[in-house]
Amino acid sequence: MKDKEIKIIMIDNESRSLNRMKLLLANFPEIHIVKQTTNAKKGLEYILKHQPDIAFLDIEMPDISGLEMADELKKQGSPTKIIFFTAYDHYAIPAIKKNVFDYLLKPVSIDELKETIQRFKVTDHFNLSKRELDIIRGIAEGLNSKAIAEKLFISRHTVDTYRRSILEKTNCKNSAELIRFAAKANIV
Repeated sequence: MKDKEIKIIMIDNESRSLNRMKLLLANFPEIHIVKQTTNAKKGLEYILKHQPDIAFLDIEMPDISGLEMADELKKQGSPTKIIFFTAYDHYAIPAIKKNVFDYLLKPVSIDELKETIQRFKVTDHFNLSKRELDIIRGIAEGLNSKAIAEKLFISRHTVDTYRRSILEKTNCKNSAELIRFAAKANIV
């Protein structure tokens, strides 16, 4: 899979944190930071206007919180994926409920960041939905369609439909190939 440019905006009211993340992201040649700002409201306007691939957001900011920004982006139908990078772990559950792409605790390690960027590239390239990723993880755990359905509160028929779609999208012939694909892509 050829790496395409990934456009990123970073918003954090702490300049030091932005600079550290910029240094970490410099390790990924496919990453293009189109904007970084300490002003959350201006950052939100930029995201809505330019629709970058990923927005790295802090959560606690003076003007508008990262959680409020996530709500506004969803309300506006923005396709930008949100990755929170914050010093606070107690916002993890609210972030998950907002269906953000990832939640990284500061100081972010290069390994965590690499895993997140790799997972983004795979999901973006193969156009895999969050539900499809959940099903891939269930398969990798050794669950059958019935068990995955119960875990995700959907029907077995729906799981089987997703499985066929996933195999087609990833060009895998069976579950074993899919598990190898998912492991290589750091999905599981």
